[in-house]
Amino acid sequence: MAYSIYFRMDGKKYKLPVMPEELKRTRALNVETYQVLSTGQVSIPSYCGLEEYSFEAEFPSKRYHYVASGAEADAGYYDKMFRKAQKNMTPIWFTASNEITDDISVRVLVKNVELTEKAGEEGDYYLSLTLMEYKAPGKRYVAVQTAEATVKQEETTAEETNPAVTENKTYTVQSGDTLWGIAKQFYGNGSQYPKIVSANSAITNPNLIYPGQVLNIPA
Repeated sequence: MAYSIYFRMDGKKYKLPVMPEELKRTRALNVETYQVLSTGQVSIPSYCGLEEYSFEAEFPSKRYHYVASGAEADAGYYDKMFRKAQKNMTPIWFTASNEITDDISVRVLVKNVELTEKAGEEGDYYLSLTLMEYKAPGKRYVAVQTAEATVKQEETTAEETNPAVTENKTYTVQSGDTLWGIAKQFYGNGSQYPKIVSANSAITNPNLIYPGQVLNIPA
């Protein structure tokens, strides 16, 4: 079933003359990989990317029966409109529905726009669009350091910058923690994790720790 697709720009609503048969939605998960002793490579998800929408819209040279009434059919008109939004980096409203899946109504950025005239279809154009979900950045805060604070910072010793454990401590494991990360937090070097393993007989596998587990952190 074809999608009904609309755009809203500069206070005006635009409808494609021919609705695309296919709308591709993609979203990528960013995954970082690390090499762990004895088990090899592990994967840790860090964040989920923004959703992208891509499709190809037909702009026939003639008013066929399937062309939406009242819709602007000039491919060049849409091409200029989308390229303007792309150049100005202006978010636009994108709405799509096929009466089966959930409606899409979201602000997007025009990531890619391509206008093509295919052989054997003289006068007919195809507009390929890739849109990316838009999320406005939050407020930015800048820390201004005073001269006094700068002097104090310069007086900070290397030990204070990378604090060493001078006495035995305990640490409660949080969700997402690894022994490598805990060792880096306390010793400034993740490769020191065997010290923690040696001080905790309950650890039989360095790759298996769980939230709530209390670990001894030796000096």
